[in-house]
Amino acid sequence: MRTGLLFLLLILLLPVTVALQDLLPAIPPAQARIQLLPVLFCFGVLALPLLPALWFALATAVVQGLILIQIQSGAADFGLTLPVVFFLLWAIFLQMTSEATHGMSWELHAVGSALVTLTLIGGQFVTLCFSRGGFPLDMTVLLKIGIPGAAALLLSPLLYMLLGSLVPLSPEAQPGQANDR
Repeated sequence: MRTGLLFLLLILLLPVTVALQDLLPAIPPAQARIQLLPVLFCFGVLALPLLPALWFALATAVVQGLILIQIQSGAADFGLTLPVVFFLLWAIFLQMTSEATHGMSWELHAVGSALVTLTLIGGQFVTLCFSRGGFPLDMTVLLKIGIPGAAALLLSPLLYMLLGSLVPLSPEAQPGQANDR
């Protein structure tokens, strides 16, 4: 499949992923929510060439920013600026890592998904602490940050296999030949 079709498929999966992650039940110890958007983001950024990956990062940032917009006392806690910067920086870093490791692998996707999820939720927590005052860090907060990261680490190979079987990740890959190097 060509890069354009992969890009379109990933863009169409963005709202589906958001809807699906909202339908998933919370994980019991701290009622932490599973985050699927960072897992899809990492797959898209690693599977696409640089320019489409940056556009996909921008689209992901807009979706994430719209999810996070909350108005408190007449001002928004989050706007679109922080998610745009966050996802573009991660896209560049993941692209550089993919080039350094000579392509996409499920291990890189799993670790990237976990790190993006941890930094996304942790960054949201720190931003809210700065804007609202106080820093209420306890075990419940750590579980709400850590559990989605662990879930992303465990769910990302499933997404990698599902989408990797539908979409060849490079034009040089032959049918029946693994793309991992």
